[in-house]
Amino acid sequence: MGYSKQIYQRVWEILDSRKQAAREQASRHREEIHQKIPRIAELERLMAQQAAQITRIVVAGAPDVEKKIQELAEMNLAVQQERTALLVEHGYPPDYLTLRHFCPKCKDTGYVEQTMCQCMKALLRQEAAAQLSRVSPVGNSTFESFSLEYYPDTPDETGISPRARMRDVLSTCLRWTETFSPNSESLLLIGKTGLGKTHLSVAMASCITQAGYGVVYTSVQRMMDMLEAEKFARDTSKEQYQETLTTYLDCDLLVLDDLGSEFVSQFTVATLFNILNSRLVEERPTIISTNLELAEIEARYSQRMLSRLVCAYKVLRFAGKDIRYQKKIGEIRPSP
Repeated sequence: MGYSKQIYQRVWEILDSRKQAAREQASRHREEIHQKIPRIAELERLMAQQAAQITRIVVAGAPDVEKKIQELAEMNLAVQQERTALLVEHGYPPDYLTLRHFCPKCKDTGYVEQTMCQCMKALLRQEAAAQLSRVSPVGNSTFESFSLEYYPDTPDETGISPRARMRDVLSTCLRWTETFSPNSESLLLIGKTGLGKTHLSVAMASCITQAGYGVVYTSVQRMMDMLEAEKFARDTSKEQYQETLTTYLDCDLLVLDDLGSEFVSQFTVATLFNILNSRLVEERPTIISTNLELAEIEARYSQRMLSRLVCAYKVLRFAGKDIRYQKKIGEIRPSP
C-alpha cells in the first residue's frame, strides 16, 4: 500500500494516543480499586514479590529451580483468583484492572506478529480519505453525483452527441475503478474547462482510496511548487526532497489535476517527465487531467512527453459545454 509518509505518521500518532488512553484508563481503575478495596492492593504487592522471587530463583540457578517456580506459580494463580473474586464481589467486571486496548488483536501496535492488523489498514484508509477530501477541489465528487443531463444530446460534427460520448467516458471510468490494481492502465483526461474531468478524477480517487490503496491527489502546479521549493531551499535537506519525490513515485495511484496550469521551466519539465516515466516503467497507474490538446502538450513540454502520454495512457476525450457556467446561469436565471 503506497500511502504517503504523512498518512503513516498520522496513523502512528492515533495508535500511540490509543495506547496512552488505555494506560491512563487502567491507572485510573487501579487507583479507584485500591481506595475501595485495599485488600487488592495488598494482593498485587504480593504478586509483584512472587514475580521477583521467580526471577531470583532463575538467576541463582538452584538445583530444584523448576519445583520452586511451579510452587510460586501456583501461589500467584491463587492470589489472582482471590483478586478476581473480590472485584466481582464488589460489583466490578473480572477484567476491570486489565489493560483494555482499543484493538485487542494487535494491542494498538498496528501489527499482529509481522502482519499489519485490520485496525491499522482501516486507519490508513480513513486518513487517506480525509486527506483526499482536504486537497480535492470539488466537494461531493462521486460517480452518483455525475449527471449526464448537462451534456447536449444533439450530435455534433462527428455525428455523436456530447452526451453519448460522455456516457462512454463515464462507463470507462467506472470499469477502470471496479477493476483497479496497482498495475492498471494510466488515464489521460482531455477536454476544455468545466466538463467534469476533475469530478471524475476525484470520484475514481475516492473509490480507490476506500478500497485500501494508497492514493496521492494533487494539482501539477502544487506538486511542482513543493518539489522545487524543497529542491532549492537552503534549509531543506536532500532527504526531505527525496522523501517527497518518493511519495509521488511509489503511491499506488497518482492523480495529477490540471496539467498545463503550472509555470514551465527546465526543472518542472524534467521533473514531471521523470515522475511520469518512472511510474510507467514500474507499471504504476497515473490519472492526468488537462485542458490542453495533444499539440499543445507537445509544444509546452516535448515530443517525448507527448509520446509517453499518447502511447502509454488511455486517452479519454471530454465533450460538451462548461458545466460550471451552465449551473451559474441556472442559478441567476429569473423564475418564470
